[in-house]
Amino acid sequence: MAQHGREVQRVVGGKATREESIHLTLAFLGDVELDRIEDVRSAGGRAQFQPLAFTVDTAGCWGHNGVAWVAPRVTPAPLLSLVASLQAALLERGFRVDERSYAAHVTVVRKARCKPIAVKLAPIEWRADDFVLVRSELDEEGSRYTIIDRWPRTPHV
Repeated sequence: MAQHGREVQRVVGGKATREESIHLTLAFLGDVELDRIEDVRSAGGRAQFQPLAFTVDTAGCWGHNGVAWVAPRVTPAPLLSLVASLQAALLERGFRVDERSYAAHVTVVRKARCKPIAVKLAPIEWRADDFVLVRSELDEEGSRYTIIDRWPRTPHV
């Protein structure tokens, strides 16, 4: 994925996402008060999840925010189901969720000068055996992510 980011960056400029920060967002919550973290954990535990896989094989760029991305040409049904289930659990707990249709994408460049991206990407299979809740902290190099919880939780042996 990082290599795809560098390929896209050659076309649109900007700043490539650091390899350790590459991720696929399911639901963006913004700032969450510490006393609400357990509500988020509860929502994650209620989300209906099945391991899934899809192929990342296309790239694009959004001019309104200067974000270049890679994504599957078609978002797979299991991913859409997970997102819908997670959003429903978050709404039940009083969180706001994006009302726009879910657009599965991996941000690979920020501050891009968007234009058509005619790069031929080698397909990459993205496998997900779990999903995580992360805390994002911004520093001079960009966002840094810390995993707070993971689902499905694996039993302690």
